[in-house]
Parts: sequence; structure tokens; C-alpha cells
Amino acid sequence: MSTLTGSITGYVVGDDLEIRRTVTDLPDAIAKAWLTIKQTARDPDDDAVVTKEITESDDPGVGCIEVDGGVGADATLRFDLTTADTTTLGIREWVYDIQIELDDGTIYTPEVGELQLTSDVRRGTT
Repeated sequence: MSTLTGSITGYVVGDDLEIRRTVTDLPDAIAKAWLTIKQTARDPDDDAVVTKEITESDDPGVGCIEVDGGVGADATLRFDLTTADTTTLGIREWVYDIQIELDDGTIYTPEVGELQLTSDVRRGTT
């Protein structure tokens, strides 16, 4: 279930970004999930640069649990990074993780990794 060498790259600062992940081998359905992006893993959660908490309710700009999974079924998560989020992140390297809470209250971290965006060339949108 876990990917401890995840990587989010190939996206441009200032663009909207959907991060989609499939989580397998779950003993129960997912109730909540979080994407947390920090400078270092040691930073307190309050110092995270971006945090997204998702549920089954689709919240544009945040994301949703598209399929909650469970025994014998894969789960699908979508985290939305907005233009403001990716602009704030800039081109430096960040660490992130994706954590889930199952319906039974169990917590898992299916992905930990590094995120780095690329600089764009065009500065305007008109």
C-alpha cells in the first residue's frame, strides 16, 4: 500500500494541478484523506505550506475521495492544487505525504515523497 519514494514533478508554477492517487489493499473504506506539503518533514503541521483535507464531498480547489475503496476495491483520491497554491510553492523542492483515515478510524500513510514544480515562461494569462 505505501510508496515511500513518491515524486510529483513535471508541473508548472502558477498552473492548476490535480493530484490523483489510487490506494490498494485497504481493510476498510476511506473516510478522510490529507495532502500535506512542507519545507522539511520535521516542520510542525501548522507550518505546512499547503494542506488539503478531502472527504467524499467534491470541494473544488481542495479535491475529493472519488472512490472510497475497501476490502477488494481500490480507492481513488483527488487533491486539487490551485493557481495560488502552486504559485506559493514556487520552484523549490518540498516534501509531502498523503495520509488516510479509514471508516474504522485506522490511519495509514500510503505515500511520502518530494514535490518540485517547474518555472513557466509566459508571465501573463491574456
